[in-house]
Amino acid sequence: MHGFFRRGGFRVQLAQYTADAICRSMGLDAFEPAGSPCVRVLLKPSFHPEVCVTVAGATEAGRARLSVVALSEMLWRQPFPRRLPELREEVGVPAELFTEAVAGFTAAFADRERDGRRVCLDGMGVECCRLAAGVAERFAEHVSRPAVSEFVRQLVWWSWVACRVPGVRNALAGCARYLGAEYPRQSDPERPPAGGLLVLGTPEARAGYFEALRNHGGPDAEPHSWTSDFRQ
Repeated sequence: MHGFFRRGGFRVQLAQYTADAICRSMGLDAFEPAGSPCVRVLLKPSFHPEVCVTVAGATEAGRARLSVVALSEMLWRQPFPRRLPELREEVGVPAELFTEAVAGFTAAFADRERDGRRVCLDGMGVECCRLAAGVAERFAEHVSRPAVSEFVRQLVWWSWVACRVPGVRNALAGCARYLGAEYPRQSDPERPPAGGLLVLGTPEARAGYFEALRNHGGPDAEPHSWTSDFRQ
């Protein structure tokens, strides 16, 4: 369970911290996907930004699709649910990966807490969904459950190997730490360390300069999206 308060202000209320709210904050319509068969896992680590991983069934080309959406900051530390910047990547993966994801989901679903009253106090909670023939099965759990841990650990590993965007890989690596795994941190050439900037001139000149910067945009102006092929 994520708390209500933090030093210096409020966190989002627990009742508002839903799978749908998290997915909407990262630009997805809802947690339950629509369309083709898929498996989706929403990762909610206690001290890292939320991540959503989706594996969709094979396309006409015979390849499955794996997509990762990672928030740049934690939604649960916001005063209320809102749209946040995110990093995205979508890759083609072998069709067998989708088959294994379905098998892992099935095992984790059988291992879930049946009464639905589990409360996660620390570590990483997950919400999992499988869409098949237009019907969605879903459950929420903690990665301390053996079958759940194995399913999520394997999915995070596949995603980390398949993805190439440093920020996406780093977000996955942050989640992997809650599963007892350590992945090397990737450098992000698109986000160099921020430095100070002193702007001289009259107030009017400085205002014009900052207005020009705003009109030009920056690395956070729009969510990034990359598509690449799976590499083993």
